[in-house]
Amino acid sequence: MIRETLSIFKNIFENRKLLVQFSFNDFKSKYAGSALGIVWAFITPLVTVLTYWFVFSQIRPRGANEEFPFIVSLVTGLIPWFFFSDSLLSATNVFKEYSYLVKKVVFNVQILPTSKILSSLYTHLFFIVIGFGITSLSGIYPTLQSVQLIYYLFCLIIFLTGVTWLTASTQPFLPDIMQFINVAMQTIMWTLPILWQPSGWIEQVLKLNPLYYIIQGYRDSFTGGAWFWEHWQYGLYFWGFTIVLLLIGSTVFRRLKPHFSDVL
Repeated sequence: MIRETLSIFKNIFENRKLLVQFSFNDFKSKYAGSALGIVWAFITPLVTVLTYWFVFSQIRPRGANEEFPFIVSLVTGLIPWFFFSDSLLSATNVFKEYSYLVKKVVFNVQILPTSKILSSLYTHLFFIVIGFGITSLSGIYPTLQSVQLIYYLFCLIIFLTGVTWLTASTQPFLPDIMQFINVAMQTIMWTLPILWQPSGWIEQVLKLNPLYYIIQGYRDSFTGGAWFWEHWQYGLYFWGFTIVLLLIGSTVFRRLKPHFSDVL
């Protein structure tokens, strides 16, 4: 299993030029038919952030005991969540979307899920810049801990890789998986420290979700919180979970790949 997983990563690396070009073309094609084009890639998340901020800032008690302004906690949590949700939803449907390429024997379908992640990364990098702007306006300026965003972004990409190998491979055989993911995403978001900060035993249970590690890591990076090695036990759990997920995802992908063209 480990050898097959590493071979997929090697194959993706060897085709990195094609991957970058394909992801950039995919990013442009998403909004090619609209008047504002790729501007919609930034408008929709911005409107969502403003809506959450307006609603929840009004219903939260005035003068609540919070370490940071609510807008800071909100934005630093939503930035990685938007990247995760957009990548997962688009990558899960990638083999169906590009069925004409999947049916070509010469095309390397292994790069398709990764191309969707990379396509979403362009918008994500823009919102990281916006995030630093919002935190700075709130009096929280970048620190040395900001550098560890690179680490947490790497964590998120690798975690997404394992998830999308699994979901994208099963989607051609289980079309309803998209509906399941849409429903699950609505629930998962509320189990993460984005719109609220859990505590006590609830927090310990919710930390079983590896995304919790990433969300909290992004927040620490933006606000000058703890270094990632200070949570080394949780880091070991995250990477253990992610490696198992990669092994399962690569195995499912490898076994189902020969049958993609039959069902698409």
